[in-house]
Amino acid sequence: MVQTTWLTLVPIRRIRPDIVLILTLYLGLSSSPISGGIFVFFLGYLMDLFSGNGFGLYAFSRPFLFYCAQFLKGRIYLESFPSRSLFVFLFALGEGLILLILLKALNPERLPNLYPLFFTVFLPQSLSTAILSSVFFSLLKKGSSLLYAQPGTGIGGKR
Repeated sequence: MVQTTWLTLVPIRRIRPDIVLILTLYLGLSSSPISGGIFVFFLGYLMDLFSGNGFGLYAFSRPFLFYCAQFLKGRIYLESFPSRSLFVFLFALGEGLILLILLKALNPERLPNLYPLFFTVFLPQSLSTAILSSVFFSLLKKGSSLLYAQPGTGIGGKR
């Protein structure tokens, strides 16, 4: 996965955007509930495999975020850069909180205080993900319009 290999080369390790989260939210806003939910579950499962996470937290959190985005799909307007960035930022922070709560609840051993990680890890990662989200949303929208163009039409469905 691009996220686990190439983005670790960034000199500041805490500022690493979550590309799979952006894809999850884009699919939540643009795809069907069944096929998109299955695909996002598979992405979360793959993230758990590559991260060495034994709990399956991403296999749970990514479909949850997908269906939350599905629920909000018709209720919010996400055509501007600030609205998309805010949407992704809030979902990234929400996922960070969900992961912290699940780690505290599911770990049988006493964990050190994980809440400072919220400010030192999750907040910078959420900001970097939010900043790149509009670029990726535009690329994904362009790619899906090319993928679903009608036969006999040009690029993007134009004749």
